[in-house]
Amino acid sequence: MAEEAAETQAEIQARRQAEKLAKKAKQEQDQYRKARAEKSDRLREHGIDPFGEPFVVTHSVAEARALAVPFVDDVPEGEQQPRSEESISIAGRLGNLRKAGGKLIFATLYDRSRADLYMQQRNEDPTADLAGADHKKARGVQLYLERSLLGEEMWPAVKGGLNLADWIGITGKVGRTKAGEISVFAESVTVLGKALLPPPQQAGASSGVLAPETRQRQRYLDLMMNDESLAVFVTRSRIVSTLRQFFTARKYLEVETPMMHPVLGGASARPFVTHHNALDADLYLRIAPELYLKRLIVGGMDRVFELNRNFRNEGVDLSHNPEFTMVEWYEAYADHVAMMDLSEELFRALADEVLGTRVLRFGSHVIDLDVPFRRISYVDALQQFAGVDYFDQDAVTEKAKELGLDPAEFSSWDRMANEVWETLVEPHLDEPTFIMDQPTWLTPLCRVHPDKPAFTKRFELFIAGMEIGNAYSELNDPDVQRQRFNEQLEEAVTANDDEAGVADGRIDDDYCTALDHGLPVCGGQGIGIDRLVMLFTGKESIRDVILFPAMRLQNDSPVASEEKM
Repeated sequence: MAEEAAETQAEIQARRQAEKLAKKAKQEQDQYRKARAEKSDRLREHGIDPFGEPFVVTHSVAEARALAVPFVDDVPEGEQQPRSEESISIAGRLGNLRKAGGKLIFATLYDRSRADLYMQQRNEDPTADLAGADHKKARGVQLYLERSLLGEEMWPAVKGGLNLADWIGITGKVGRTKAGEISVFAESVTVLGKALLPPPQQAGASSGVLAPETRQRQRYLDLMMNDESLAVFVTRSRIVSTLRQFFTARKYLEVETPMMHPVLGGASARPFVTHHNALDADLYLRIAPELYLKRLIVGGMDRVFELNRNFRNEGVDLSHNPEFTMVEWYEAYADHVAMMDLSEELFRALADEVLGTRVLRFGSHVIDLDVPFRRISYVDALQQFAGVDYFDQDAVTEKAKELGLDPAEFSSWDRMANEVWETLVEPHLDEPTFIMDQPTWLTPLCRVHPDKPAFTKRFELFIAGMEIGNAYSELNDPDVQRQRFNEQLEEAVTANDDEAGVADGRIDDDYCTALDHGLPVCGGQGIGIDRLVMLFTGKESIRDVILFPAMRLQNDSPVASEEKM
C-alpha cells in the first residue's frame, strides 16, 4: 500500500509540474501572439491586409538563384554588380530579418524549392553537414529591402510590420551584393499571410531541431523548420507520381476498390471494425485490396493497379503503422517470375527518375540497384543463413528452443518453423533479395508448385532487412480456393489467431463465385509505399516518411512549450 501511495503521489507531482510548464508556455505564447498582432495592426494602418491578397509567382527561389550572373571582381567604384534584365516575382516565408541601418533591411526568403536545393547539396557531397548555416542559407535567397527602391509609401510597412515566418511576395531583379551574395533587389513587397506565432526556435527549440514527438504531431512545424524533412516528402510525392507513370506506360489501368469490406480477406492481419448505420452491418477497413482487384481481372480489365490505403489493427514500430499506403497490381497471363522481372525494372526506373542514381544509402547499407536482385527459395535461405534443414523437424525444433521459443506454445510445427525462419533469416537479407517458394499454409491465395504441393509460386522482396513487396502466381481454381479458405479458417480457429485475415467464421463466397466465372493465369504484387520511401530517403523510422503517423492521444500543447533539444 505504501508503494501504491508513493506512486500516486509521484503521479500527482508529475501532473502538477506538467500543468505548471503548460501554463508558463501558454503565457509565453500569448506574449508572442500579442506582439505580432500589434504588427498586424500597423500593416492595417498602412492599408495592407496582414492576411494577404493574390500574388502571381513567376520563379521559385531555386530558379531565382540560377538567374544570378557570376560575381565581377573589377566593378568600377560607385557601380553595382550586374542584375537580371527583367524583374521576377517570388514568394515564401521570411527565414531571416536583420536591419542594416535606418534605410536597409536584409532578409532571407525560403520556398518549397529548398527541398530540391537540399537534395542537390546532398548529391554533390553526401558527407557534408547540410544542417550548417552556410548550406541552409544557400537554400534560400537574400532579399535586399532598401528604402530608396521600395519608396516612402511602402517602406514604413516593411520596416515596422514584418516578422520572421511571415509569408510575403517580392518583385525585383536578381543580382549580387558587393560581398557576392545572390540577392533579389526588391521593388515591391506584398504581404501574403501574417504568422501570429513565431517559428519554434523563438519558443525554445534550438537550431531548428525539434523533438521527434513535436515533429510527428505538428508536422507543419517540422516542414517549416527542417529542409531534410521537406525533401523526404517531396521525394515521396515524386515516387508516387513515377509509379503511376511507370504502370500507365505499360498499359495498366488505375482503379479504386472499396475501403470497407463486408467480409475480411486478402492478407493476414487483425482488422479495424466499423459499423454502417444505414445497412446496420459491421464492416472491416480493408487489410488488402487483392480480392477486389482480381475480380476486375475476371471482368476483363487485364492489367490493373491501385495506390491507396490499407488498415491493420496492429502494433506500431520502426517499420509498421496501422494506416499505410500500398501499390498493388495484377497482370493477366503473367506469373510471379514476370513480377520479379518487373520489380527490378520498377526499382531502377524509380531511382533514375526520382534520385538520379541507382545507389541507395540506408543506415550502414549501400545498395546498388544495378546488381541483379538475389533469388533464393524459402527453404534454401534457412539452410544458407541459419544452417538449418527445413525438412529436419527435430533440427528446427531444437533451433527454436535455442532461440528461447517454446514449441508447446505454437498451434502447429509450421508456425514454429516460420518463427525460426523470420528470426534467423531476415537479418541477413540486406541486399535486394527475392525469397521464393513459401509454404502453402502461409499463402492461401497462391498457386502451388505442381511437383511440390507444400510450396507455392510466391516471392517476398527484402531489402535492408525489410520486407518491401509480396507477389504470387495467383490461384485461379475456384474449388481449390474454397478448400484453401476453409483450411485457413480452420487453422486460424485452432491457433486462436485473430491476425489470420479471417473473421466471424466467414469466407468470401462472392470472390469464389467470381473465380467460377474464370480468372485467367495472372501474376500480382504489392509494395509498401512507406517502406519504399524509407529506403529511397535513408529514413530508418516509418514515422519519418508518413506526414501524420499514428500517435497516442494527448492534450494539445502550445508551440511555446518546446524545450531545447
